[in-house]
Amino acid sequence: MWRTLAIGALSFPFTALAFIIGWAAGDLRAGVLAGAVVFTVFFVAALVSLFVIKTYSYADAALPLVFSVLWSAALVPLSFGAGLFSAPAFMGAALLLGVCMAAAKRCATDKRWLLFPAVVFLYEMLPLNIPGQFDDMFALAGSAGYTLTLLLRRALPQLLKELVLRRNAARGRDN
Repeated sequence: MWRTLAIGALSFPFTALAFIIGWAAGDLRAGVLAGAVVFTVFFVAALVSLFVIKTYSYADAALPLVFSVLWSAALVPLSFGAGLFSAPAFMGAALLLGVCMAAAKRCATDKRWLLFPAVVFLYEMLPLNIPGQFDDMFALAGSAGYTLTLLLRRALPQLLKELVLRRNAARGRDN
């Protein structure tokens, strides 16, 4: 987790540096493009670092939402009027990925359960959009259904078993 946070934290000064160098070497547009490219490289590196963690904590499960907020804030100047990026859909995909990560950690499932929400997360990250909201709704509905499947098939039985064990242990102490 610390490696991912370090990569994310380092993205801002290097993005600002790339912006300044691009602006000095060319114009404002070149600076914005250079900053966006550097931020994208750091962002992808942080995501790769997040997904290759062998064991992660619940704080790691919150990182996709943090990244989505930062990424959305970085793309705001580039997306006014263009309709190329949907920040709410990206944040929703990040939230669903975080829920899946937390459920996978809680239930000790394999990381295959994270593949589909991660693909939707990466798709929503791209500043490409089919006109209208169909693609965002379709991707988020698929990710939400997948998350619900993970929770119902993997997490719910384990949570119910733990509740029964706790109840039986509490009854044993009372007698």
